[in-house]
Amino acid sequence: MAKSNDLYWIQRAKAGDISAFSHVVSIYQGMVYNVILRLVNNKEDAEDIMQEVFVKVFKSLSGFKEESEFSTWLYRIAYNTTLSELRKKKMVLYSFENNFSNPENEDIDIHDDIDDVSTEEQIQYLEQAIKMLNSDEALIITLFYLDDQSIEQISKVTNLTIANVKVKLHRIRKKLAIEINKLIEG
Repeated sequence: MAKSNDLYWIQRAKAGDISAFSHVVSIYQGMVYNVILRLVNNKEDAEDIMQEVFVKVFKSLSGFKEESEFSTWLYRIAYNTTLSELRKKKMVLYSFENNFSNPENEDIDIHDDIDDVSTEEQIQYLEQAIKMLNSDEALIITLFYLDDQSIEQISKVTNLTIANVKVKLHRIRKKLAIEINKLIEG
């Protein structure tokens, strides 16, 4: 179910109130932009696709049944639109070819020297490590940690099973730990 405050604006927008739709856009544009940016890794392309997403949302707003979270419905449109645009333009999904396997040590922790690194540097290391993930991994980690989406919501957005989302989150955390350790040591 959509949040009650959002529901008010969504219902007004469904009734054709353009200013209410503008309000909905202002609430969600940052989150939508971040999802798209994680997939395309290009600010200009992300902005263009975000505009297309909100045009699609406006045109299909009557199809939102208010049975699920509006954000989940919106993320799904953003995700599908971005993938469609990537196919159309044959854009290259951002990915970093790297061997992340470490069979000797399945439980990887962040390097012990992390305590000696400032919070600002830790954030920079994390941002660098996220950029090394492929677009699907970056999207999942962004939805879960930065956008506070539940595993069930991520499952709906990505069309992955709940179990698969959990496995991917676990693997992504390990990859991030490995990359952060490399950055700290380097």
